[in-house]
Amino acid sequence: MDFQVFIFCGKGYNLFPFTQRKDDSGAPKALLPIANRHMIEYVLDWCDQGGFKEINVLGEATDVAMIKERLRTYINVRESQYEILLKSIQAHHVQQVRKPAPINFIVTKGETTGEVLCNDLRDRITGDFVVLPCDFITDIPPQILIDQYRNKDSDNLAMAVYYRNGFQNIDKKHLKPSYIVYSENENSMKQPVLLDMYSGDDVERSKYLQIRTQLLWRYPNASVSKKLLDSFIYVCSYDIIKLISENENPRFPPGGESEDSDEETQNATQQSLVIKPSYFNKKNKLIRDSINVDKSLDKVIRDLARRSWRHAKLRETIGLFVLPAGGAFIRSNSLTAYTEANRYILRIKSSVMQSQQITGTNIGADSIVGPNCIVGERTSVKLSVLGRDTKIGKRCRIVGSVVLDGAIIDDESILENVIVGPATQIGKKSRLTNSYIEGSYIVSPKTVLKGETLTHIHLDEILTSEEMTDSTDDDESSGYTEEYVDDDEFEDDGLFER
Repeated sequence: MDFQVFIFCGKGYNLFPFTQRKDDSGAPKALLPIANRHMIEYVLDWCDQGGFKEINVLGEATDVAMIKERLRTYINVRESQYEILLKSIQAHHVQQVRKPAPINFIVTKGETTGEVLCNDLRDRITGDFVVLPCDFITDIPPQILIDQYRNKDSDNLAMAVYYRNGFQNIDKKHLKPSYIVYSENENSMKQPVLLDMYSGDDVERSKYLQIRTQLLWRYPNASVSKKLLDSFIYVCSYDIIKLISENENPRFPPGGESEDSDEETQNATQQSLVIKPSYFNKKNKLIRDSINVDKSLDKVIRDLARRSWRHAKLRETIGLFVLPAGGAFIRSNSLTAYTEANRYILRIKSSVMQSQQITGTNIGADSIVGPNCIVGERTSVKLSVLGRDTKIGKRCRIVGSVVLDGAIIDDESILENVIVGPATQIGKKSRLTNSYIEGSYIVSPKTVLKGETLTHIHLDEILTSEEMTDSTDDDESSGYTEEYVDDDEFEDDGLFER
């Protein structure tokens, strides 16, 4: 069974100031380097292990053009490696090697991932498919996910993949976990299923977690977890495309409630839709329901999961799979996670390499130095990444940091847990700790910073004191009070702009 793969590449606003601003300046998230490689290259390497039918990279027009240009070398090397391997195997007549899946670049116009899936990809999907983000690194092979999906229940439309945070250094406040409601089905042969999902911010704001009565009637032994994190990996059947793309009314009624109040009327208006069979569903018929696709894909999956309990008649379910605890999985969707992803790759490198010495410097085996990088004498670099064309002065100490391309660090500077943007200049005898420095920023000599983010000031990003006073007066005079807002309106999956 061949799968199509779709990799969603977003702006990466959560990685500000090292990715694009809302004025589209800068580079997309997919090209942010991890251990001097574009983060999307790790995802492409992972896909090559799975033997997928084709790999599709999605994004806005300007992003796709830039990603395609930057990946040209990677694609050429990938093809050259295949040719070398093919000649070697043919010479020995040992076995056949599969040609790498083609990489396609698709320009999308939708503002949300759900809209992109429904409108831009509907005609491209020909069978079961996999949705991936562009920012994850893992040592768990794709065969584990594929095998789990192949063993799914016959009534599963898709399989949502979750993981637990295995990195202690990631700041938990940046994880933004949701409340995941699921059924383990311990006393049956059925696989665990996803039932519902609530935003953590929504629960904190309302001060309670409201579980629907219909859910408890249908699944009385349901569990709730706040430790499961969304990987944005979904293995989907072809049926899901037919279900979400042929709705006459694309939205749920206000409040997210179903239209089951009058069962006779609903049963009379609902139509049975014959769906192209997937791997297990040979003679399955799906009832057409109203699905709102004008939102992020994780919320579309959530709404599909709610179909299993919110209607009077049974509906198909969404399977749930938690990645095994023995493997490593991390998404670089925040600055702390991005830093930890670099360190994870560095630890792997240090386990297979010895310490390296460059003209009197001390560069540990757990560090990576890019091409044309100049490191001064008596400089120590530990658990850090130095990009290409960087210049590090004498008697500097760099620990647990990421220095991007073209940065200059003057003599006797100390960097601990710092991300330095490209073409940044850090003055002599500066000491920076737990800080982020935007690209092309100039840090004055002898600067001491701890826990700071240095960015360029743009006039369109600030308000004058007069404007701030006026806006405050307006709020107070109108008696403004904060009201409950549905999580669909504000939650960001970090992939596409709302």
